[in-house]
Amino acid sequence: MGKSIPVSLLKKYLSGSCTPGETAQVNQWFDSMDGVPEYIAGLSEEQRKLMENRVFERLLHHIDTEGQQNVKSLPKKTIYSWKILVAAASLFLFLSIVVVWMQDPLSLSSKKILNSAQAVNIKPGGNKAVLTLGDGSSLILTEANLGTVADQQNVSVVKTAEGELSYKKGAGNNTSKIAYNTIATPIGGKYSVILPDGSKAWLNSKSSLRFPTSFTGPERKVQMTGEVYFEVTKNQKQPFKVFSGGTEISVLGTHFDVMDYKDEGRQKTTLLEGSIHLSSGKFAKLLKPGQQASVTVSGIQVNDNIDLEEVMAWRNNLFIFKDMEIEEIARQISRWYDVQVVFKGTPSKVLYTGTIAKDAELSEILSMLQFTGLKYELHNRLLTIIE
Repeated sequence: MGKSIPVSLLKKYLSGSCTPGETAQVNQWFDSMDGVPEYIAGLSEEQRKLMENRVFERLLHHIDTEGQQNVKSLPKKTIYSWKILVAAASLFLFLSIVVVWMQDPLSLSSKKILNSAQAVNIKPGGNKAVLTLGDGSSLILTEANLGTVADQQNVSVVKTAEGELSYKKGAGNNTSKIAYNTIATPIGGKYSVILPDGSKAWLNSKSSLRFPTSFTGPERKVQMTGEVYFEVTKNQKQPFKVFSGGTEISVLGTHFDVMDYKDEGRQKTTLLEGSIHLSSGKFAKLLKPGQQASVTVSGIQVNDNIDLEEVMAWRNNLFIFKDMEIEEIARQISRWYDVQVVFKGTPSKVLYTGTIAKDAELSEILSMLQFTGLKYELHNRLLTIIE
């Protein structure tokens, strides 16, 4: 089962009030756990997850902080990672608080468990995109074989073993008119491409990037929608320009993220390395590393206090929510799991914090949100959040 730990320390951890030393102690305790308790080892993965969820709910109820804490003007809730769920479930068994399922775990209603699992058995997104060539023809990249998928004006389009696109110029000079390609990801899709100049672009779900098969002239110009992260090859003689809506971003060689979903209400450009000149209408700003520019019809606002880990979470295959409202979380869930999210009642202003891998099924994320008291209904791909 692993070594024991004071319940008071676990309570502090769950409330987010541990010192660094105490956090390290709890993490060591997590690492000492043997994994899944033996009495549920015979269940299916979905049954085991649902079982652990119920154990964890009872655990939280049992170790809830005694007395009432001061009420804050803006409440916050923590979404616990799956590692904490398993460890907490193990602690629950170790303390023998409630051992309902130890006697006969298979006596639970299997039908109810399976129905619940099936109701939220929606897979996460993945590498999916469509490439539209200069002649208007399209290729579904998920179905394309590795190797050369197209040849255009002395340029080969290659799908690499890593599952990304690469543009390679052939021998000789190209006197033909430059062709333009567009790569687009659907809801629940992502993809990466190495552009003709060696720059790299990663597309988040529901995004697109239009670019030439060869960069000629005084500038390298691309056009995008959705969210794209760029690592631009430096070329002082040929600036790299990104056009998104009415915004123009000019760089020489740098790393930056541009998020321009229509349902987010504003475009956000975050700089990780180098420098960026950003302009929109009569407004213009020069960004430094660690800054984020928010563009609206009324101007450009620069924020110096940006959590780059949160901004780059999608690129690192994570959901990272830090003091985030449920509406913003819902938009991210909708784009990644291809579900329609609606609210029954006015969405609350409760702030959620948590980190969850994007390769998790929707059922895991919804289960974690349930621990915070969130209620929902899921019918096919319509997710209703009840406030």
